[in-house]
Amino acid sequence: MTALGHRRRPGSAAAGSGSSREAILHAARRLFGERGYAATTIREVAAEAGVSPALVMKTCGSKERLYADATPLEPTPIDADQSLDGLGELLVRRMLERRTDDVAEPWLRGLYLISGAPDPAEARAEFRERMLRRFPVTDAAARRRVDQLACLLIGLAAGSRVVRLLDPAETELGEVVREYGALAQQLIDRIATSDGG
Repeated sequence: MTALGHRRRPGSAAAGSGSSREAILHAARRLFGERGYAATTIREVAAEAGVSPALVMKTCGSKERLYADATPLEPTPIDADQSLDGLGELLVRRMLERRTDDVAEPWLRGLYLISGAPDPAEARAEFRERMLRRFPVTDAAARRRVDQLACLLIGLAAGSRVVRLLDPAETELGEVVREYGALAQQLIDRIATSDGG
């Protein structure tokens, strides 16, 4: 009950409380990160956060401000000294951990940021720099394999987040890490070969 005797919706926080703002930002990070700015509505953010759309607007002022406040945080970068050996499993494990932790997925976020960007070519270049810079591109074959690796990881992100495949309740995630990680590692190993063969 509120101070005025009104019933709160289950799971909702008091208006203006730090927990309601955090719930709103958490919901917005996930939705913007998975769907992008244009496809996410204030009503969806409110429903996910367990608050009213009016509280979302009162807390953030506008959809633009909500987006700015909730811009998904990038995951902790993989150490630059990390060997390419075993990197396939590491990339897959980290992606599945982000899903379990319900935090934004940067591989999926890239899709929406590029498609909604005023300059998609520049956004693609920024995505390549941020997500793929550790992989050496020495020739056209290496570039193709780097692109294939990105497609493989984006596919896992979309399948596990948007389509909700590989349900953790029904799937042995260690097996997914080993099997899907092996697919990624095949590409990484071929990228790392000097002859591109």
